[in-house]
Amino acid sequence: MSNPKSGLLDQILLEDIARYCPHQFLSFHNCLSKPDPDPDFCQSQQVELSKCIKRSVPSFQKIQNECRGKLQAYEACLKINNSKTEKCSQDLSDLRDCAFGTLK
Repeated sequence: MSNPKSGLLDQILLEDIARYCPHQFLSFHNCLSKPDPDPDFCQSQQVELSKCIKRSVPSFQKIQNECRGKLQAYEACLKINNSKTEKCSQDLSDLRDCAFGTLK
């Protein structure tokens, strides 16, 4: 079952990413929407978008600062479980709840 807060959180973050990193966001989106995308080129576009998000998106920075412990717990769970997200659903839920709380 989908959490309505998750959808709203995703929407808030996407709007901020599009606002603060428009060039990188569009470049990555355009790369992925090609009929036969070049994985290496798309990867480089994703890296550039990630750098911009970390540097320029206030909502992401706020979440990183205020939810650092929850983020670290989720990352540790993924590492322990070989990136199997289904084993870390509670950590992800806790992180999303924290993130949503910072943006209300």
